[in-house]
Amino acid sequence: MNPDYKDWGPRLGLAYSVMPKTVIRAGYGISYDFFNRTGSAGEGINGPLAIFGTISQPSNPLSPTFLTAQNAFTTGIASTFNSINSNNLYVPANTRWPYIQSWVFAIQREINRDTVFELAYNGNHSLRLPIIADWNQANPNLPGQTLNVQARVPDPSFGPITWVDPAGNNNYNGLSARFEHRFGHGLYFLNSFTWSHAMGDSEQVLEAFSGYQAANPQNIHDLHNEFGPSMFDVKLLNVTSVVYDLPFGKGRQFGSNLNPALDAVLGGWELNAINTANTGLPVNIDYNPSSANDVTGISQSSDYRGVALLRPNVSGSATSQSTPQSLLTYFAGYTFTTPPASAPFGDLGRNAFRTPGLEQWDLGVDKNFFIREKIKLQFRSEFFNVLNHTNFGVPNNVSTSGAFGTITTTYPPRQIQFGVKLMF
Repeated sequence: MNPDYKDWGPRLGLAYSVMPKTVIRAGYGISYDFFNRTGSAGEGINGPLAIFGTISQPSNPLSPTFLTAQNAFTTGIASTFNSINSNNLYVPANTRWPYIQSWVFAIQREINRDTVFELAYNGNHSLRLPIIADWNQANPNLPGQTLNVQARVPDPSFGPITWVDPAGNNNYNGLSARFEHRFGHGLYFLNSFTWSHAMGDSEQVLEAFSGYQAANPQNIHDLHNEFGPSMFDVKLLNVTSVVYDLPFGKGRQFGSNLNPALDAVLGGWELNAINTANTGLPVNIDYNPSSANDVTGISQSSDYRGVALLRPNVSGSATSQSTPQSLLTYFAGYTFTTPPASAPFGDLGRNAFRTPGLEQWDLGVDKNFFIREKIKLQFRSEFFNVLNHTNFGVPNNVSTSGAFGTITTTYPPRQIQFGVKLMF
């Protein structure tokens, strides 16, 4: 568990059996999130209490300029603090803990002795989530002006000020269906389907999937226009799993009296398979601003400091194209234009597009060797993406890049691994 995370609060749950084979469950809870990662990480870079400096130390400890522990800070290192060029952190003194309201309502029906169907609704609403932004965000240029960032900030004696703004607002609503059946003789089937939607304005650095860029707000003073699909929003998700103990060998339906040699070959086999299929994740499109368009002066590689990701203007609509074509022009049909310096915040919504979907079948094959009554050796082989289906990665999302709209990555191809486990 993340040591910076605490989760507690009141919860209420109930279960009611309407008839012998039907159960209704409902619950509601409030959780409080004690989030201090930004504070603990920021203390080490926050001037003037913590600053970076360089000390030149002679190699000869007998040199008169050699710095000892007693005189190491007499070199004027503290005077190197520059409020414009240094990292500065602002956490409001009246910051209140974020909290999450969660609720669930489910109806479970036993169709027969070995078959269960469940329909459920899950939801939550999160408030006061921390958004990392630039408290000293620059004002846009006036029409005709091309001033740089520092000439437009509210407090010109400071550069960017990393602001932990407790203004985030997220919500999630999901409808799920589960069908579970035990066929007997070692065969088990489970299918889970979820139709959901997650919206918000607050997930940022360290919260995006690998290969994705966190959707930082383009304008911290206009969070209303930042509300959109969350980075983890998956519209449709279906997972099917099957487990089958083949009915041959010791203790099973057929061949329970096989001699040890035949049992070692035919008995003890297990198969399990998981098929996952889901729609794509959101993609946030931004552009690399000129100094006249920029409002933070922070490098996009330093998004942990609250860089604003400016989005372009957009027009048009999607055009039909084949998969090979989409790898080169994923956003075909749309026209993206960089806004003027006097209005750098584009009209494109946050996380407005989606990546290709994903489909993958994983297969596991186990073989158990019974050594003694309570001792067995298990050989396990696992095949991830056993059909070697190509799942394409994230399209280039920077509208000012020459590679914009191209997909050059894929998720891992077929992978195979083996293992041996002794159980006693």
